[in-house]
Amino acid sequence: MKSRILLLMSLIFLASFYVEAKETTRATKDGWDSREHFYKSKDSFSAYEIEYKGKITVTADDKNVESISPDGYLKITKSSFGNSRKIEITSDSKGNLTKKYFDGRSEEAFSPDGQKWLEEILIDVIRKTGIGGKERIMRIYNKGGVRAVLDEIEDFDRSSGYSYYKSTNHVLFYFESVEYDGYNVKYLYYKTLVNEINLNKEELVKVLKAITDISSNSTKGTLLREILKKYELDSYSTEKFLDATESLSYNTERGNVLRAYQKKYKITKENSGEFFDVIDGMSINSEKGNVIKPLLESQNFEKYILDDLIRTVGDFSSNSERSAIFRLLVPIVAGDEDLTDQLLSEANNLSSSYRYLRQEIFEYMAKGKIVTDNSLSKSAMLNMLDIARTYDANTKKTTTLREMYGSMTNDKEVIDSYFEVIESMDNNMEEYNLLLDLVRVHKLDAYGFELLFEATEELADDGYGHGASAILRATIKDVPSDPSVLDAFFETLEEIDHDSGKEEIIRMFCEKGKLDKRTVVYLLKAVEDIEVDIEKATSLYRIKQVMPKDDELKYIFNSVADDIKSDYEYERAMN
Repeated sequence: MKSRILLLMSLIFLASFYVEAKETTRATKDGWDSREHFYKSKDSFSAYEIEYKGKITVTADDKNVESISPDGYLKITKSSFGNSRKIEITSDSKGNLTKKYFDGRSEEAFSPDGQKWLEEILIDVIRKTGIGGKERIMRIYNKGGVRAVLDEIEDFDRSSGYSYYKSTNHVLFYFESVEYDGYNVKYLYYKTLVNEINLNKEELVKVLKAITDISSNSTKGTLLREILKKYELDSYSTEKFLDATESLSYNTERGNVLRAYQKKYKITKENSGEFFDVIDGMSINSEKGNVIKPLLESQNFEKYILDDLIRTVGDFSSNSERSAIFRLLVPIVAGDEDLTDQLLSEANNLSSSYRYLRQEIFEYMAKGKIVTDNSLSKSAMLNMLDIARTYDANTKKTTTLREMYGSMTNDKEVIDSYFEVIESMDNNMEEYNLLLDLVRVHKLDAYGFELLFEATEELADDGYGHGASAILRATIKDVPSDPSVLDAFFETLEEIDHDSGKEEIIRMFCEKGKLDKRTVVYLLKAVEDIEVDIEKATSLYRIKQVMPKDDELKYIFNSVADDIKSDYEYERAMN
């Protein structure tokens, strides 16, 4: 798969590319004609095999197939106690349906026996495969509201099964057959409730309570972010929203949701308890910290909230991450005796092996601000960097580098020497926090950004994707459109192995507004690497809103969308 999008990228700026693509692309109205599905399930009494292609609509009573998009089909085979029956419904090029019924190997008249059997089994087929899609869910909602949809979810067959997804890319003669486990049709119903319906406050609370039971972190996290984008939460729905966020077991999804939440809402006395509870339940210190760090930069807090925040950070198991946030808190608590004493007490609890960080915080607190030397000459900087490289302790290296930030320049020798010190470190937590500090206090030029992203890629390669993601997020607003810089940025993103982190970075790029063609190509390549349908489709949906109208981009966009397994997510990305 990756080789295909790399080929597309290598050709994107060649004039002959689009001409050749047009000549080899089969003309279609949409992509439904290449979306084939195979479903199989078995229990103690019976076995199902279901094949279908195209967009299928069922009747209002769930007993018949109303339509199938042109050249599509639905084939249902069910075996029970040695007997087998089969129905085939095919659609011609104009959408006219032909229905066939087989009892064993012999074909029988479809009416009345075939029709009667279809009426008996279609609801089972619907619940196993999701055919009928959002139109059926909207019908249920319009008739009985949210409660009716949630009741339908409860009636789903919970027996195990597996399905195959087949797609053919006619441009590059590419064929893939992928097996994926655990396809849960229930999620389609939750997605439709969130994405397609304007829920009132009471309905929204019901949905928030229900989605805590979703086992897929990707689905749950994405739905929570969509709810956040679509609705204004009051105090009660906020409580249920944060309860649902706390039910996420993946730190990356929790962090993603919380960062989105705090961009929209201020942390107040009403929501701070639940908010910090969600952070307390996270197990990855860097992900905890990278919720709180942007919060400190974007919001002003009442004293009692700062008290809770300091206690929360004091419970972190990582001395490096605690120190990083304590440094940011120094100027915030300055002038308040109680908060200063509390922060001093927590800083004093840092491990003795982190004495350089503890001493640094004490010095900052004595002055009430983060102090850096702003009078160093180039030669002094280079001498200090040479000395820093010789230190054994990573924390001594980091405190020395931070002292120099006030005099930091983009001089090539200084920048090279700075990153040589970074390369000499062997503590990923300290390294990523140091790079975050650099981005926050110094404006890098293109050359500096390239070195930054090379160092960040090393972090990702070492398995420290959460820290690498934080650095990339911190640079999005300032990263130049220089091709070499973008190459370095997206090469780093490629090394981050969690889909939620990629989705968040893609979303932040799209929030900047209209994007140039080159950046969109890079974003589409990043989407190609996302494995989860809902996050892939959501990313494509966002990119589509900000990408320029361009036939080459449209071609690549459609090629990436072809890999989406779920028909619902595919349709959402393409519309």
